[in-house]
Amino acid sequence: MISRQQQVLNGRRSSAHFGREVRLGEWPHNVLIFEFKDDTKCAAFCAGSIISEEKVLTSAHCFLTNRKKRRREFEDIRFVASILTSVANVSEALVTDEGNRSEQWRSMERLHTQKFFRFPAFNLAVAVMSEPWVFNEYVNKIPYATLDMDFDGVCTATAVKATRSWSKVKYLYTQEVEIVQRKQCESKLYRNSRLYFCSISDKEDKNVFSETEGGGLVCYETGDPAEKDNQGVLVGVTSVMNIGIPNLHMRYIVHLGFW
Repeated sequence: MISRQQQVLNGRRSSAHFGREVRLGEWPHNVLIFEFKDDTKCAAFCAGSIISEEKVLTSAHCFLTNRKKRRREFEDIRFVASILTSVANVSEALVTDEGNRSEQWRSMERLHTQKFFRFPAFNLAVAVMSEPWVFNEYVNKIPYATLDMDFDGVCTATAVKATRSWSKVKYLYTQEVEIVQRKQCESKLYRNSRLYFCSISDKEDKNVFSETEGGGLVCYETGDPAEKDNQGVLVGVTSVMNIGIPNLHMRYIVHLGFW
């Protein structure tokens, strides 16, 4: 298994672009969030990050409107760890014996959101799983920031990309994104960005899809005591914005313990 530190140091952080396709075990905290579409297929609509044995940090916008009405039926939603594609068979979700496969499927017991959520503001959500994750070489939690810091450089987010123009299946990639200084971000958005990290990526790339909403923003060599051996620390949750303006990543440290 190639460590995240090895990937960071191999020169891919010099600009904002797609990294190589994620392999099993390389991004163990990441989950894709699926909705059952019919009796045979389910499709990913968002992402999230495992932060404890039972909790996934994600985006409230994936589940609720600004009026806090449900966008989809919660009982049709599954959180899937160690999955690398945006489409899955329903039969896989019904398998209870996980001993012979790396994927882990979980339903959601409850969802905690912020009181003043109105996209993109206060867009954090913590989903509590119906049963704990089993941590192993493929599935694990990620440490989250304990210090409120600004970053100037390149961090890592997640993206999904279709490798063939006709394919409905998209594959998990890491995406290196350039962090924009707060003043520059505010000049583009005409809003206070104290609650966010702002990033720039290739928004003209039509291979970037909405499944990245809710995914974690991971920064490296931060000096945060939660980061061990420069392996990265979770600093924010991605909100996918319109073409031509920066993406926003809701800072997690500002809201520790909000649930």
